[in-house]
Amino acid sequence: MKKFVGLCALAVAVALVAVPAFAEVQNVKVSGDIAVKAISKDNWDLRKTTPGTLTNDDKFQGYLQTTGVRVDADLTDNVSAAVKLLNQRFWDTDSAISNDVDLELAYVKLKELVYSPLTVTVGRQDLKFGTGFIVGPGLLGDPNGLFAGTSATTTTVHAAGQAREYSAVNGYDAIRLTLDYAPLTFDYILAKIQERGEGGHDQDLMGANFNWKGAPVDRWQGEAELYWFWKNDRAAGVVLHDNPGRTYENNQVHTIGLRTAGQPVSNLWLNAEGAIQLGRLQDTALVAGQGAQSRDRLALAADLSANYTFANAAWTPNLGLGWTYFSGEHAGGARDGDVVGAWDVMYRGSFKTAIQDFLGGTDEPGGLYTTFDPNDTSATTNRHLLYFDVGAKPLQDLALQARYTHAWFAKVPVSGRSSSAGDEVDLQAKWDYTEDVQLGLLGAAFLPGKYYDGAAVATRGRNAAWEVTGDLSVKF
Repeated sequence: MKKFVGLCALAVAVALVAVPAFAEVQNVKVSGDIAVKAISKDNWDLRKTTPGTLTNDDKFQGYLQTTGVRVDADLTDNVSAAVKLLNQRFWDTDSAISNDVDLELAYVKLKELVYSPLTVTVGRQDLKFGTGFIVGPGLLGDPNGLFAGTSATTTTVHAAGQAREYSAVNGYDAIRLTLDYAPLTFDYILAKIQERGEGGHDQDLMGANFNWKGAPVDRWQGEAELYWFWKNDRAAGVVLHDNPGRTYENNQVHTIGLRTAGQPVSNLWLNAEGAIQLGRLQDTALVAGQGAQSRDRLALAADLSANYTFANAAWTPNLGLGWTYFSGEHAGGARDGDVVGAWDVMYRGSFKTAIQDFLGGTDEPGGLYTTFDPNDTSATTNRHLLYFDVGAKPLQDLALQARYTHAWFAKVPVSGRSSSAGDEVDLQAKWDYTEDVQLGLLGAAFLPGKYYDGAAVATRGRNAAWEVTGDLSVKF
């Protein structure tokens, strides 16, 4: 059935080739954006520089500039196209890498194709469903190696992505079919995440999303979504925390979830989402004493949040509360039989914190910055996040926001240690200088929890990670 659906989508894509090469242009819009970030951060491996131990620390200071130029064209009736070129570079790095221009968007959209409610979008495009909890702008691509870097110790090598969490390369090479039966909208997607060439093993994404905005959620200006997304990666290289000596090359993940959001009371916005993952991990290699291995996955995730705005009060303050959960694995040697409980990050595009969300561990796929503790797990799995928000607008064009987050492990990576992963404070200010220009300032600090106290001195990293970033962006 999956192959049949994929072939049908491919047939639609091939049909698009029949669009005239010299289509009539009714309207063309040229737009663009420039963003400059001044970034200063340190200790994202949770350990300060130790003379004679670190060959290169993870401290980073620099200016990142992102420039985009976009062209949107309305062609004949119901046919449109968009192209966006993107450059990312660090200042004073005039090289082939920093001067590369990437194709961020390039798609054709056909409305009322064959059937009036049907819209087909083919090419490199943005994908985001719901809040981006499962599929969103979280690819954080680095096709030119701009953000590459390592920070080595005597025991391991830590990824030091040099601000890759700010990468603007998030386009999917995909086919998207949208059926609009208002208040019901149905989307089907087929995306190529990695093409590994002839004889290689690709990484693909397929999925379906049902979005409902009718009764009863319409009374709350809300929506409800039911979705299924399938990740098929046959060269995944997944390492699980409970058995780090084995690498699983085949990772198939089915993610099924339900989300609802709305405003049941004036100025109170609620969001609730839950998902389950089923699938299988396979390793065909003959590991000594174990042989080949195939394991089923059963993992859970949840995302709940509430935010209330005091619309009639001075400074328009707001208060928020949220909880995010990703299931995890037991400590090494204590796994639940052959069932994998670790949550797979999929193509998540919503992040709750400025630092903790991007920390990695020994398991894969992991975060961008591996902590110093070799027993740690990635923040993309095995976590509870409980956060509190407070914000205000002292001026019409100035917004202030503060978030405190407490993180703890769903299952402690090392038996006998504390489950406390740490606490983070994120402070942010945004000033709309004009309608087109925005200035921003971010200050963040992550304080490792008691879990990190339990490591041996040689691998103990429990220093605070911090970041201060100022940015200026303009859209035209």
